[in-house]
Order: sequence, then C-alpha cells, then structure tokens
Amino acid sequence: MRAWAGILALLLLASLSDGAHARERSESYLTIEVDEAALRGEWKVSLRDLSPVLGLDTDGDGESTWPEIQHRRQDIEGYLGSQLRLLADGMPAVPEFERLVYGTQQGEPFVLAEFAFRAPQPIDRLDLDYWLLFQQNPEHRGKLKIVWLGKGAHQTDVTRDSGTLTFTRETASGSGFLEMLASGVWHIWIGYDHVLFLLVLLIPAVFQRAASGREAVPDFRAAFTRVVIIVSAFTVAHSITLTCAAMQWIALPDRLVESAIAASVFVAAMLNLLPSTAGFGGTWVAFGFGLLHGFGFAGVLRDTEALGGPVWRTVLAFNLGVELGQLAIVCAFLPLAYWLRNTRFYRTGVVYGGSAAAGLCALLWFWRRAFALP
Repeated sequence: MRAWAGILALLLLASLSDGAHARERSESYLTIEVDEAALRGEWKVSLRDLSPVLGLDTDGDGESTWPEIQHRRQDIEGYLGSQLRLLADGMPAVPEFERLVYGTQQGEPFVLAEFAFRAPQPIDRLDLDYWLLFQQNPEHRGKLKIVWLGKGAHQTDVTRDSGTLTFTRETASGSGFLEMLASGVWHIWIGYDHVLFLLVLLIPAVFQRAASGREAVPDFRAAFTRVVIIVSAFTVAHSITLTCAAMQWIALPDRLVESAIAASVFVAAMLNLLPSTAGFGGTWVAFGFGLLHGFGFAGVLRDTEALGGPVWRTVLAFNLGVELGQLAIVCAFLPLAYWLRNTRFYRTGVVYGGSAAAGLCALLWFWRRAFALP
C-alpha cells in the first residue's frame, strides 16, 4: 500500500505542479521579423496578466472571454503600443496594429496582436525598449525574438532591468540549430503529459504474454527490443505531425490537441490494467496517439522557434532535441524497470497502482483543458 500511495502522490504532484507552473509563470511573447525595409510583429500576451490592467473581466467571474474583449481592441492595442519603443536605424518606428486574435493554449486565454511598419530604406539596426507589465509584476518576462529574414535571429528574455536593447543585422546568429536542439530536450522534460504517456507505454515493456496473462521477459535484450519498437513508433508518429504543423500544412485548435493528449494518457494507462497488455502491445497505441502529441510539440515550437534559417532546419533541430530528451528518459527508466520486473512492488504497485494514478492525473488534465478551467 505504501508503494501505491507513493506513486499516486508523485503523479498527483506532477499534475498539480503542471497547473501551478502555468498559473504562476508570467510571460509574454514578442516576435519581430525584419525583411529589408519591412517590419512585422506578433505580440502574444496572456489575458490573465492583461485583464487586471485594463479591466477586461467585466462580469467578475475571474476569466476574460472573447465577447468581453472584442470591443476593447482599441484599448488593448493602445496599451501595447505604449509599452514598446522601437527605433529603426535611429528613427522612430511606430507600429501600426493590423489584427487582434483571441485564443487559448493549455487552458490559458491570450490575445495575439499583429503589427507592421515600413521604413524608407533597409533596416540594419533595431533599438528596443520594453515595459509591458513590469510595473504590475516585476518578475514578468518578455520572450523576445528578432528575426532578420535571410540572415539570422536574436532571441533573449527581457526583464525589468534590461534597459534599451540593440540588435543589428550583422550580429544575428545563424539558424539557431544548437539552441533549438536544447529547446527540444528541455520541452520534452517539462512536458509532464508527454513524459507520463511515454512512461505508461514503457511500464509493460518488461513483460511478455503468457498463458496466465503476462510474465517477466527472460533477459534485458528482449525488454530493450520492445522499448526500441514502442519508442520508434511514437517518434515516427509525432515527427510526422510536428513537421506538418510546423510547415503550416495542418492546423488544429490548441484546446482540442491538449485535451486529446490528456485523453491519450488515460487510454494508455487503462490498457495497462488489462492482464494481456505486455511487450509490443503498446506499439499501435504509441503510433496512433503519437500523431496527437506531434501537434502538441508544434504548439511549443511556435513559441520558441528561431526562424533565422530554413524552417526545415529549425524543425529538425527541435525534433532531434525531443528525441534526445526521450532517450534520456528511457535510459533512466528501463534498467530500473528491468531490475524490478519480478518484484511485487513493480508487478502490482507500478503496473496497477502507477497506471491507475496516471489515469487519474490524465482525467484531471482532460477536465481542466477541455473545459478551460483554471
């Protein structure tokens, strides 16, 4: 019973920390693309941060919805414009806002403001002052990305103490391959739902089917082969949809994707409760639901990618990072699972208790994401 309680506590902690992390973090995302003399920008701001400043929650229910803000476009764009100062080669570059988009990501509503500016000659230097939300929250961070199309990119965090930032075309880095590789590793490690789905698939990989249901594999090679096949199926699947989404060939609503990912964890966990689930049993589950997880990775990629080089290179680097992150998880889990496969702790506590707890976490995630709950 202690083993069951420990596993349940750890998985519930992961679920709660996922939600707490999303609620406590205060970040906005500003991307500016410079194409010769033309400048275009996208500014993504959480309504959780923006609403108290502009009083957007008119009904006082703690949430700001599109009907509440659609008539406040001028106020929102005016406020954003007052929180940013741009100089193009020393001359003021006043953004002209063109569109305001409302959306949600992992249950968090946000607005995305699009703006443009055109200079009389090619832009080689940008000076930027950024003040958004620092007065209300000194810990707020602006995730800034300056992309010089055809040349390279700058990517940095802006804090209250950053002051005036200067970026030049000549100092832009290349495609950011190593940065995107590291970003892929990091985002698989902090993607609690992706990690839990992978672990749930790996739990029965150290067993094989038998007349009595399932029994431990005889050697490590057998377990390793099963894990390679399952992880490869997951990798191929999410690589396909990650590429399609990143190239903008397919687009799905974030709320639908995040809810479906939570559902995938629940289904995989429940399958582990069947005595016949063992060995290669999770291969098709890994591939089928891996297609959904690829759209989830693409959602992260939209907020982190450095498009100074070709899009395919950015996608490749990020995907390789995801695979390296997965490999680290497998290398940590598989030897331990193999060593414990014949113990009561693993056969009962991990397989049944751990899978049941994972299913409960997935239900909590699904409920929160599907109904946009805080």
